[in-house]
Amino acid sequence: MLDLTAAFSELYQVRLFDGTELNLNRPTQALQESIMRLQEMGNDAKNSSKIMKETMAIFCRVLNRNTEGITFTQEQLEDDYDYSVALLVIGDYLQFYAKEVAAKVSFRTTQ
Repeated sequence: MLDLTAAFSELYQVRLFDGTELNLNRPTQALQESIMRLQEMGNDAKNSSKIMKETMAIFCRVLNRNTEGITFTQEQLEDDYDYSVALLVIGDYLQFYAKEVAAKVSFRTTQ
């Protein structure tokens, strides 16, 4: 039996500026799709304000995947963090889980 709770149980950890440590669950499909749409928007310099707002919304969604039960609002995060911090966390979060999947999933077949 494949036990998904054991196969993909690692949590992404982040320490916020105030020292709060969060353990974040894997991104959902919807969250990954939002991040991909954000990447597509990044090619349009005319929408920089919209891109920054969407980045902060995604940052909020990422942090709210925490197992500690702490809820963040976008407004709260915009007061405490800037766009570059949000991008850094989102990028590292995705890399962490991409490495986990690459290490555990192989589509190579042997003949």
